[in-house]
Amino acid sequence: MYVKLGNGDKTVFWEDIWIDGKTLKNRFLRIYSLESCKLITVGAKLAQPSLEYSFRRNPRGGVKQDQFNELSSLVHDISLIPMSDRWKWDLESSGDFYVASVRKIIDDKSLSDVDSKTRWIKYVSIKVNVHAWKVKTDSLSTRFNVSSRGIDIDSIMCAICDNGVETFRHMFFSCCMVRQIVRKITRWWDIPYVEVDSYEDWYNWFVNLRIPSKHKQMFEGVFYVMWWHLWSFRNKLIFDSKPPSQTLFFDDIVSMSFHWCRYRCNASFS
Repeated sequence: MYVKLGNGDKTVFWEDIWIDGKTLKNRFLRIYSLESCKLITVGAKLAQPSLEYSFRRNPRGGVKQDQFNELSSLVHDISLIPMSDRWKWDLESSGDFYVASVRKIIDDKSLSDVDSKTRWIKYVSIKVNVHAWKVKTDSLSTRFNVSSRGIDIDSIMCAICDNGVETFRHMFFSCCMVRQIVRKITRWWDIPYVEVDSYEDWYNWFVNLRIPSKHKQMFEGVFYVMWWHLWSFRNKLIFDSKPPSQTLFFDDIVSMSFHWCRYRCNASFS
């Protein structure tokens, strides 16, 4: 925040930031010590016959004289206008305060840089989009991630296939069940199947697909649904007394994708 000077009646000459981005008392400490009226306003100070009028004594050479000369030069061209002083917000060109600008500067200073923007598919629900972001950033509590945090668990093998360590790469891209489902999805959409081993590989394959943009968003949404359903399936395998069936896994993805897309986009489709 800084002061936009008007008539100077609401701005303290020495203690407010109203000129050159600093308080004058910190910039001219020796001169400030001579001031007998520490809380004098800008309007009152500039209305005096001279800057040293309210000093206990005049500067007498040395550092004080140098600081006084610099202060005199700094305020020499200040002109007051017949309107009230007002506060301005430096982070907005309009000068108005917005919470969003505070949030932005905090985010810029505290959050790490990312290589790509967060992807958001409006055809599926918020929770599915958030889950896809967790897949991308490896933020899910896979067995490998849990174990790497020092938590003792019975096994770090994939709960679905038991043929590899349950990392996010294995679970969502390399697991034999996942690859089987992806083959069915690409056959359903009439798109060539390609095996991938990571989110980066999947993303490079996806962005190079040549299909209409609206269909492409729906297709990406299908993968988001698949990842969501896969995580739910894995959790049921681990925590439920009755293991879920794999036979309806693909059908559930189709019906869930259709249900969400149908009610979240304006197009009509079968």
